[in-house]
Amino acid sequence: MTKNVYAATWFLFTTVLSIFNICTIMIFDGYNWPFYAVMSNGLFSFAGLIFYMHMSRAAMKHIAVKALRLLLFINSAAVFLMLGLSLFILTSQYHNRLTSDQTLTSAAEVREAMSDSDKDVTLLETDNLYIFCVNYNDISFVAGEERPSRDDKSIQMCVAAAFQHKYQLEFREDNIVGLHAHDGHLEQGAVQEGLGAFTYVNGTARIWNVDEAAAAVESAAAQGGSGYQQFIVLYDGQRGSHDSDEFRCYRVLAILNDRACIIDSRTQMHYGEFISALEDLGVRDALYCDMGSGWNYSWYRNAEGRPVDIIGMPWFFSHNWLIFTK
Repeated sequence: MTKNVYAATWFLFTTVLSIFNICTIMIFDGYNWPFYAVMSNGLFSFAGLIFYMHMSRAAMKHIAVKALRLLLFINSAAVFLMLGLSLFILTSQYHNRLTSDQTLTSAAEVREAMSDSDKDVTLLETDNLYIFCVNYNDISFVAGEERPSRDDKSIQMCVAAAFQHKYQLEFREDNIVGLHAHDGHLEQGAVQEGLGAFTYVNGTARIWNVDEAAAAVESAAAQGGSGYQQFIVLYDGQRGSHDSDEFRCYRVLAILNDRACIIDSRTQMHYGEFISALEDLGVRDALYCDMGSGWNYSWYRNAEGRPVDIIGMPWFFSHNWLIFTK
């Protein structure tokens, strides 16, 4: 009986860990394959707990039962792999420690700071937001197997851009959601309705509303520019149709002073609160950036030329980014 008690205690422990994993991934990553993986792992851990609470010592000697015990213990060990996955997802929700160049309280101060700064990347801070003002010469949408290198000194900032349709290790253009243009080529990704767009053509950054988005990206490709589709957060001061009930850090690509910039919520907040903070800042046009766990990995180059991680850790399923270069 003693062995059963020890085994049951072990499976009780792994079941509790599984509950933590399930809750963490459900809250921060939704119902994607990691959720179903940890849910299955948790159910088998719970089955192991029930098994050892009720199975007799005599029945344990049966060869089929021995095989089942082995499978249950292998599954219980896998809970620690799932714990690593959930901790990765949890830690990728928070900003690293960032030192801003200036703390501001109004949209007018932000515009003045953007105009006066000669840094490659100026980090401004309000009560609720980080504003990354990049002194770029070009903005490119990049897609492929390899993430843009932090060793490329021409890159001033790199953030995730478009959504991806599925978790896929291999890169496929049709796994990127929406139309996208890079290197002068137009690609049709996974079709999704209700998307706006961002384009950068001949030095002009612009956000397009839903009814103009597809034609704008097609035109950008024809002119050798970059573009991709995403959810509209704000267009001409009006809120887009996209909504979220998640409590998390959010990010947008915004246009301020006729320049593209990246704006993050400083801490986790509700989506409506984030939009209100953007409106208070005077943002009129903003496009959502992919902020799923691991996809929110991003960095900028500081005044010393060193890359600074902004938030999260890289996710090996991510295959498209927006880069600001000089």
